[in-house]
Amino acid sequence: MKSHKIAVFFAGILLATTALADVLQLKEGHPETYVVKKGDTLWDISGVFLQKPWLWPRLWQINPQVKDPHWIYPGDILNLVWVDGEPRLVHKKVIRLSPSIKKVVKEDPIPSLKLSAVAAFLRSDHIFSGEHDVDSMPYVLGNNQNDRGLMEEQHIYVKGNLPLGGQYGIYHPGVVYKDRNSGEELGRQGVLAGIAVAVASHPDDVTEVALIKNMREVMQGDRVMAIPANENLDITYQMQPSALKSDGYIIDFPGTSSSVSGKYDVILLSKGARDGLKNGDVITIKRPGVALTGHDADTISYRQNSNMGQRVLDAESRRLPADVIGQAMTFKVYDKVAMALVLRANDIVHKDYTVSNPD
Repeated sequence: MKSHKIAVFFAGILLATTALADVLQLKEGHPETYVVKKGDTLWDISGVFLQKPWLWPRLWQINPQVKDPHWIYPGDILNLVWVDGEPRLVHKKVIRLSPSIKKVVKEDPIPSLKLSAVAAFLRSDHIFSGEHDVDSMPYVLGNNQNDRGLMEEQHIYVKGNLPLGGQYGIYHPGVVYKDRNSGEELGRQGVLAGIAVAVASHPDDVTEVALIKNMREVMQGDRVMAIPANENLDITYQMQPSALKSDGYIIDFPGTSSSVSGKYDVILLSKGARDGLKNGDVITIKRPGVALTGHDADTISYRQNSNMGQRVLDAESRRLPADVIGQAMTFKVYDKVAMALVLRANDIVHKDYTVSNPD
């Protein structure tokens, strides 16, 4: 199987214990038959039938003892049936009256989710966490042509003793992310500018590197480090409900200057591995309830529209319940933060929206 093709293997996928306890609840108005379309994902199809699409492995009746993978292709017809009191999706049986001599070449099988949306983050921007002292990392000195913007196929010099032959990412230090409540530093954005290979050592801890690829201009002062192992994304993900110890929120939208996001956009969460997150976790996105003031029908008002004094507002304010507006799946988890792909959004997603475990 070629590496660029995304295969969906049903065999060998283990369901999380918490997922097994959930009941497969069908959506109201679900169809009995579905024709697979080009561009579909297993998440999309399951979302047509299930209230909780992250339970899609059970809808497809996964059996760990089955060795051969099941492929779902555009044009396939799926039927909803019931097995032991639970819904299942199965291929519609087609009876052929005579053997066909025409060879049909099928399209690529559909993936579990739209991984092309996160492909740009493979060997891309990094989050420097606490173990990285950015100020003490090797950094770009420049070249002997006095160029400020350094481009590929140039040899440049780095302050630091790098093992020869190693491949390194060159990162421009970006935004420092801090917890909005405690002020704790959660990480610092590292914008990938280029990839280089160490080719020669020089006195005074200077290493000569060959700049082999640019994502953007490499600048003097950019930091240099070995490309982290977790920059290589999994091709398949075992989806399971998250088990966060406490709610978090959306910090940023990596890779874009937009102030909002939606389906198939990437979001940065204020929670990471230390909070119980791992790759493939499905989290719920909630729009926070707005603040209200007043104590009865005559005085009720949105807090933002109130002309009351701040002291009185604080004493009488309360909030409406938060709205669930979508789900996302984590695909790149650091210690204190994580990147996630928005899989469903029925409204615009903003920074500071709450993320929590699925209900």
